[in-house]
Amino acid sequence: MDKPQKNPNRIAKVNSLIEHELGPILHEFFEGENGLVTVSKVETSRDMRWAKVWVSVFGGDDNKIFNRINTHIYEIQGELNKSFATKIIPRLQFFLDTSPRYAQHIDEMIKKMHAEEQLSGTAE
Repeated sequence: MDKPQKNPNRIAKVNSLIEHELGPILHEFFEGENGLVTVSKVETSRDMRWAKVWVSVFGGDDNKIFNRINTHIYEIQGELNKSFATKIIPRLQFFLDTSPRYAQHIDEMIKKMHAEEQLSGTAE
């Protein structure tokens, strides 16, 4: 007798659910803080024991906010657990996604180069 195959989209659905549920939890948790905290990516392990969560911080001190997330990880995990109806609830690990900050830095460098080109072009 063949075993029924597990849903191949199961992990993708769990990732999406975690991302969807963590957004409001983090928003409420960081209300009043400078900056905006968003969940940029979630990767759940195949056995659903762990979930890596990447967060981005816009307009605030990302190290301060990231440290606050890790200090209160058990409270954040507890809030997420309330919304899960699965047998296994992944344990969260948070990582800081610095790609938005890097993109902003590159954008500022390009603007600065264009401004310098315009100044040198008008001086001639």
